Amino acid sequence: MRRIIKKNNKTGFTLMEMMLALAIILMISGLTVILIVSIKKSFMQVYNQNDAADYAILYGRAFEQSFLGKVVNETTEKKYDYAVKKSGGSYKLTCNNASVIDFKQSKTQDGTKDKWEVKMGYYWDSSSNTVWYRVYMWDNYYNPGQLAYIYTNNVFLPHFSDAIGSITVSDSAVLSSGQPGYTSDTTDNIGDSHFKQAIRFEPATT
Repeated sequence: MRRIIKKNNKTGFTLMEMMLALAIILMISGLTVILIVSIKKSFMQVYNQNDAADYAILYGRAFEQSFLGKVVNETTEKKYDYAVKKSGGSYKLTCNNASVIDFKQSKTQDGTKDKWEVKMGYYWDSSSNTVWYRVYMWDNYYNPGQLAYIYTNNVFLPHFSDAIGSITVSDSAVLSSGQPGYTSDTTDNIGDSHFKQAIRFEPATT
């Protein structure tokens, strides 16, 4: 007698295989989302750091050029007072209450204030005829209230003397002991307590 063998040509996945495949897909999707979020966070941190640095340098360069111009060339006023002042949610570097540089920052989502809160501190080292300044940048947008960047530089005045005028700093320090970002005096660093929020150049009377 001839034996008849029936072949089963049906193809497909078993329920177990489908559940395993679904579990793998969900696991990969979860890892992908975590990776995307991590990359986005890293990108935003780097972008914010660079953005804060750009604005800090912009403020610093504006102060340098204006202050040097007054010390070297200008004697029309009795005094020149520099400070960063807040006006309408914006932070302006001013000389005698007039803006030194005119530019606009990006705004926060509600449009009420600048993306960066800016403060400047000044320190006059008369022993070396050097004006040190420090620009502090607080984040108002991505991480509100967080000190994001500090930029330090100086202006050297090799021929400055009493015959040219006097330089003084005043007001309180931008950062005080215990605040985030505060540094103390070291051999390689001028502590934040020395950086006051206003500086004055007063030309000598002739």
